[in-house]
Amino acid sequence: MRGTAEFDMEDFEDPRKSDPKAFVRFHLLPKKNEIKSAEAGRPIFEDVEYVEIIVPGNETNRPVLKVTDIERQRFSQQYRRWKESGVSDYNEGTPLTEVPWLTRSQVEELAFARIKTLEQLAAVSDTVCQRMMGLTELRRKALDAMARAEAAAPFTQIQAQLDALAAQNAALQGVVDEQAAKIKELEDA
Repeated sequence: MRGTAEFDMEDFEDPRKSDPKAFVRFHLLPKKNEIKSAEAGRPIFEDVEYVEIIVPGNETNRPVLKVTDIERQRFSQQYRRWKESGVSDYNEGTPLTEVPWLTRSQVEELAFARIKTLEQLAAVSDTVCQRMMGLTELRRKALDAMARAEAAAPFTQIQAQLDALAAQNAALQGVVDEQAAKIKELEDA
């Protein structure tokens, strides 16, 4: 005996029918910006808005979508409340979770102080440094790391270009090998 589905087909046929009963959660997820990362010589991430749409009782259809104007209009009240809540602070830069010399507890402590990127850590004022033990040293390390990455950025860009060319060459070599095999096959026939 086949089991019954745990969802309403209307949720798939017309997703907007379930909008009034849906739980909508807006949130930010970091997305690596490849161009800025190559330019800076270190990973640069940008926060991107996403929405998760949960219909009560429907465990099989929980889409997580990148927010567009459609979702902003479709769920305008929830989006407005989310923006007004202040939870949606945007960050751009190298997340502290990507910094190898920081421990997890240091990252959490800095996040509590609303310092979430390497750039924010490097820009911390002396006044703030006086309030957190060891922050002056972390700021110095952040400034050093950014200076090293900036100095290495041209080499990182060249390496990225070389890697792209190597991948392109490998793909072209595959085509050449395939064509050579077909030519040999035709000659043998």
